[in-house]
Amino acid sequence: MTSDEHGLKAFFDEYATVSFLDSPERHAALYAPNFIAAGPAGSAVFANDLAFVDWLRKVRQFNRQTGMQSVEVVTLGQPAVLSPIQILVKVEWGARFNKTGDRLITFYISYLLERSQDNFWKILAYIDEKDQMTEMRELGLL
Repeated sequence: MTSDEHGLKAFFDEYATVSFLDSPERHAALYAPNFIAAGPAGSAVFANDLAFVDWLRKVRQFNRQTGMQSVEVVTLGQPAVLSPIQILVKVEWGARFNKTGDRLITFYISYLLERSQDNFWKILAYIDEKDQMTEMRELGLL
């Protein structure tokens, strides 16, 4: 694993960790000042502001209500270098829920990242491969 790949793995491991902390500000710090969220239902541009921090807090509450126990990086795709500071990488995530026990529920999200002036990655965009709510319903998690 190259140092860049190691840095990406550390970034997404940090993302997984802060997703479970009661610190939405720390989670928001991993995003660019404005970013795109997209998936099968379409896309939207969001500001990384207080409303986003509140939304992250609600996502954490939702995850608790659905019994999500953990999330982890399963595989990190080969990053596509788009410019000296932007890359595209596909992440296979794995989540465990109370209702699914030890069974790892996997899903894919692609990320457009940009290296910030302080040399840290920031999420410019992410694209969900599947609709999360549909998948959760099919698994009996909702």
